[in-house]
Amino acid sequence: MLSWHEVQMKDAGLLAYFPCEPDVAQRKVDFGMEQGPVTVNMMGCDAVDSTYAVSHWLLDDAREADDALAFWEAAVLTKLNAVDSAEGKSGAPFVPAGAMNLPRSIRATVQGVGPSGWTVTTHGVWFARKEGRKARIYHAVIYAPASQHKVASQFFKGLVLQNE
Repeated sequence: MLSWHEVQMKDAGLLAYFPCEPDVAQRKVDFGMEQGPVTVNMMGCDAVDSTYAVSHWLLDDAREADDALAFWEAAVLTKLNAVDSAEGKSGAPFVPAGAMNLPRSIRATVQGVGPSGWTVTTHGVWFARKEGRKARIYHAVIYAPASQHKVASQFFKGLVLQNE
């Protein structure tokens, strides 16, 4: 049984619920976009053989938000050599209240190969929110040894954009 607790991600304007005490990290990532490397802020933890994480970064031009989501999705899925899982098709819309309504704002469930060579099921969402002329790009994910649809739904429903 997971014990969920509220975590305020003040720098992201996001409320999230994690089943464990998350660690915080930051790193430069190049998604292959014209903007070049961006600073990605991450929060994540491990619970019951699964990793839970939420990441975000600021895009200079909100008009490029849909493309940014596509680049980030491609980077994650390519790294895992991912394919749609048997239980779920990728690409269902995922637009939390306050998020930009974009074609690439989606929820996906895929199977792939993790860093240690084991098969991993990945439940992920990607979405964006305007911040003036910029956009904050978000990704939340669960990496698990098997499908965790109910847990993933609970995790993703707990992502709430806060008023700026």
